[in-house]
Amino acid sequence: MALTNESIKMFPSQNKDYAAQLALFLLEKTGTIFGKFSGKMTAIEQRALFGRYIGKGQIIIDGATETICNRVKVCFGLDYDDRQVTKWSSLRLEK
Repeated sequence: MALTNESIKMFPSQNKDYAAQLALFLLEKTGTIFGKFSGKMTAIEQRALFGRYIGKGQIIIDGATETICNRVKVCFGLDYDDRQVTKWSSLRLEK
């Protein structure tokens, strides 16, 4: 479930309210701002959506807890580790 060109256009570069962009992204993908998105995203998609690259692997965007994280496989693929857990409120607001 990667971002499409239309989705990236939805988040214009002059608007850098990343928390609002994440809420709109979840609304588009899950139907609610309190939903949970889990999927792979390229570095360009991550920077366009929340202003930073948090890693490769599974990207989890949770609207209920307002966090983003990078979930990677560990222990030869038998377990998962959530890395770079970031609250939406800590994402910088740029104008």
